[in-house]
Amino acid sequence: MAKLNNWEKIKIAVDDLGGKATYKEIENYLLEKWGHIGYNTLADQIQAVTVNHHSRIHYPENSKPRLTNIGHRYDILFTTGRGKVVKYDPQIHGVWETYINENGKPAVKRHLSADLQVLYTPLNIVWIKNVTNSEVQQAYLDITDDNFILNFPTKHKQNVLSPAIGELILVYQKVNGVAAFTHLVTPIDDNLDDKGIRPEYLYGRNVRVIARTTADDFIPVASTMWAGINFAGFSQGNACKIDNIKQITNADELRLEIWGKFAAYFLPEHLRSLTITDALLNEVQQTDSDVTVTEGGLKLVSHFAKERNQRIVSQKKAGALKSGLLHCEICTFSFLKVFNAEFIECHHLDPIAEGGVRETKLEDLLLVCPNCHRMLHRKFDGKYLSQQELKDRMMVLATDILIDD
Repeated sequence: MAKLNNWEKIKIAVDDLGGKATYKEIENYLLEKWGHIGYNTLADQIQAVTVNHHSRIHYPENSKPRLTNIGHRYDILFTTGRGKVVKYDPQIHGVWETYINENGKPAVKRHLSADLQVLYTPLNIVWIKNVTNSEVQQAYLDITDDNFILNFPTKHKQNVLSPAIGELILVYQKVNGVAAFTHLVTPIDDNLDDKGIRPEYLYGRNVRVIARTTADDFIPVASTMWAGINFAGFSQGNACKIDNIKQITNADELRLEIWGKFAAYFLPEHLRSLTITDALLNEVQQTDSDVTVTEGGLKLVSHFAKERNQRIVSQKKAGALKSGLLHCEICTFSFLKVFNAEFIECHHLDPIAEGGVRETKLEDLLLVCPNCHRMLHRKFDGKYLSQQELKDRMMVLATDILIDD
């Protein structure tokens, strides 16, 4: 039997430990299974195969530029905190890269195109959290990294993992005594960080910054529709679900407004979400002028955004092309046969009224021509038609035309 390399042993250890582990847990596993490996040597080996660890560039295997979504044997772990790793998944943790920086030295960063695949809309703003630090008069505004640990009160440990990956947390705080909104962030993993320094804030969550103000240029709460909300009544350092706050009766309007307020503060890699959301809002109005923000407009925008998920859409189209089924699944029109063009649109089969973020699967998508697609997004007698209902409606119309002729 061939001798295993240390990176292979580390991979087996993390797999057997349930996909996440501390350095110490990996060391104990290897010690029991294969014998002693020095902790310092082990730490070096773990860092070498961790896609977002900046020390990995010191190893020859990682000295040349590459992306981490090509299946390289050294791209197997993702660090979630000091001495903690999870099994790396590009769809969850994004694509990272080793590259040559402006000083001609190897370095590690998150690859820009990874975030271009993620579309956020106002409906993703699910949570609000008060992070006021009365001692220093601000919180997290001195952090320039795109990721940081968002701390939670120790007494709310059970709530730390409530926000899902992809759900946005609206960060509220008092900056030098002024009530302000300062960040939009989203969790990047499902791990509980327990390295808090202050006893009353022992736990936290690793989050990614989507938008961030500064200490001198924040969004005053008084300048928004949120001004009438009593924040002291529900936050207290916890993450609170906006839809569960009883005093809020216009949640979607609040989401849309604060989204607009943050427009000037989005990180460059997330500007695409702003551009596409604006275009989708216009598209919603053109598709059905009766739809407003308070009557399903944001849900429709979120629905459209899922259909812009280029990775899954490309897979759906490629599968249809390979099997000779690249045509509208409602009227059967084929751009390939008529125009020799590999063109089709995708419609998401999730009911529009259902919110929330979840993974899109191939079977969730319907291949449709633009005409049928617009009809699926238009209400008839107060409701949207299913695939079969639109087919039936077209058959009835076609029959009526034949009878008239």
